[in-house]
Amino acid sequence: MRARSVRSILAALFSFAITCGADRADAAQAQTGTVRVAVVDAGRPVQDATVLAAGTSATTDASGVATLTLPAGKVQVVATRDNYDPAATKVEIVAGQEVRVRLTLLPKPPEQGETTVTVSTRINRRLEDQPLPIEVLDRSTIENEMLMTPGNIAKTLDGMQALRLQNTSPELGTAMVRIQGSRGHYSRLLFDGVPLYFDHPGGLQVVQISPMDIGQVEVVPGSASALFGANAVAGAVNLISRKPGVAKEREFLFSQSFQGGTDGVLWLSSPATGSWSSTYLFGGHYQDERDVDDDGWSDIPGYARGTARTRVLWDNRQGRSASGTAGVVFEEREGGSAFAHQNLKTKGADGALFGQMPFRGFVLAGAGTLFVQSRTREFGDGREHERREGATIELTLRGTGPRQTWIAGVAADWYALRSSDPIASKYSSTRPGIFFYDDVAVSSWLTVSGGARIDHDIKYGYFLSPRGSALVHGGPWAARVSAGRSFYSPLPLTEETDAAGLTRLTYIEPTELESARSLSADLSHTTQSSTIAVAVFHTHVDDPALVDRATYTYYTDDQPVVTRGVQLLAGVRRGALSMTGTYVYTKARERGDVDIALTPRHTAGFVAAADSERHGRIGLQVYFTGEQRLDANPFRTISEPYTVVNLQAERPFGRVRVFVNAQNVGDVRQTNWDPIARPARDVDGRWTVDAWAPLAGRLINLGLKVAF
Repeated sequence: MRARSVRSILAALFSFAITCGADRADAAQAQTGTVRVAVVDAGRPVQDATVLAAGTSATTDASGVATLTLPAGKVQVVATRDNYDPAATKVEIVAGQEVRVRLTLLPKPPEQGETTVTVSTRINRRLEDQPLPIEVLDRSTIENEMLMTPGNIAKTLDGMQALRLQNTSPELGTAMVRIQGSRGHYSRLLFDGVPLYFDHPGGLQVVQISPMDIGQVEVVPGSASALFGANAVAGAVNLISRKPGVAKEREFLFSQSFQGGTDGVLWLSSPATGSWSSTYLFGGHYQDERDVDDDGWSDIPGYARGTARTRVLWDNRQGRSASGTAGVVFEEREGGSAFAHQNLKTKGADGALFGQMPFRGFVLAGAGTLFVQSRTREFGDGREHERREGATIELTLRGTGPRQTWIAGVAADWYALRSSDPIASKYSSTRPGIFFYDDVAVSSWLTVSGGARIDHDIKYGYFLSPRGSALVHGGPWAARVSAGRSFYSPLPLTEETDAAGLTRLTYIEPTELESARSLSADLSHTTQSSTIAVAVFHTHVDDPALVDRATYTYYTDDQPVVTRGVQLLAGVRRGALSMTGTYVYTKARERGDVDIALTPRHTAGFVAAADSERHGRIGLQVYFTGEQRLDANPFRTISEPYTVVNLQAERPFGRVRVFVNAQNVGDVRQTNWDPIARPARDVDGRWTVDAWAPLAGRLINLGLKVAF
């Protein structure tokens, strides 16, 4: 009896315990709910992403879905994955119910070694998924070109298919970037998506920026004011900064040329310690002034330049990040002849701040830049001094949907050109604007994007700049079409004034606001080992402001400037061997039906390289330039075609890489045909003709790059 009573009591207690536990479980379940998170990239599921909320985490499965059980109330849900920016949103967890959330991850901006992500549209997308036509130059290619010209990015940019570098001053070696045949002042130069440099491109930027500090170059051809505001009529060149890697990096590059050029560049990178990382760049560059052909005129300008730049980055790995950069440049350049010598001294400083954070389910981002540059230029019989200043503030809000990413923002640009010259002193402007850009993955084979920007120019009023693009892709095939409209605020900072200065320039007022429309299309077939692509482009500029060389007058022409052309590309890679061939046909017309000067109809290139991590690299470059119309040239009206051959060799020895390069092996020089000096001084004050072929001739440099 006693045993039976004990068993009865224990059974009763066990039953009571089970009942209480069940009641507590039911009560706990009543206070929690579930959130089902679908993580996608461009509409496709992202596997192995980490989803965090209220101290709980889960990993997405093959369908990109993770489910969390969370306490009732408001919580923030964050999705993260390597090589993506975090995505976050706030949700209300309802007890006993399931909430569904969709988060879109955007690929991070490219770091060293990442070559397929574009950032110029502010929507970080793989290049193959980008509806907007963009030409990308990755870090590995920049490294190869850097060994040939460590002091600047001129050679790097000149090798891109959509770009052509035009020497604007034979005496000083300044240059502007032309996009698809348009003159250099129609190209906008950006750094990390914002105008870190002056509003209008000068001839100094591309010959002063070090390629050691560049992680990627993106060229957006065609009317790009919808993305970047005024003056991007021909397109924009966006230089993406080199970011810190996962390990500490210390690199030193030294190069010495047989023609008296010396370059030394030091790059330091500290990986993230907690949330902080940083990079530092220091460069010293020197070139002797050289008269290669002993005609009394320098073919290689002399210069001495010092540069320094630092960049500090902070990232909490949960969607919040900030970075800042500051740089200085000091340079003196000289060239010419004994009786017509020129000297250009520049001092420049710039700075920028960037940041982003999740905000009510969106991403709020901002950027601000400051730029100031002092120039003093001495001619044989005169002196010009100017101060260029610029500032930009931009705020954007980014939102994502199931198949959509959009950007809305406001921006304000301020620029001033201060000079004793009355023409230059007329330029001081504040341009506020608002913009919207939308990118939609309509289906697995169709992506469309479009946007518009409204800017207000203090002199010309309001202007609307729309742009739209579409991408159709399937398997190895892809086709794009893009159209847009842009505007340009005329200012006589052109290729002509970059060479001759402003003192003798006549200014006919009023100048009209220039408007441009562009259209492009391309078709490509890409596999892991080969690429074939064809593209067509067309740009039409109304009311262009031109310089009449006969009178050196800046005026608005009543005839449009029209550029059109075709680009062909074929590339193949087999193991360590790679080969790429390009051809560009450009027909650029102005003043009714006159070819734009210094614009060849036909250009072609062939690049081959054998690259091995163990044995190094051997490269061959062959570039052909066809006939060009020449303006104000007393010796000829049409240039000669020419071909330039470059050779590269690089060999690793542990952490040291030794290199030797030979540019222009055939010693092609413009003075092989005609003198560079004019028989008499031109009306604009110039003693030299335009540079339409290489001036320096054969260039050989050797050096080493050390990682320590």
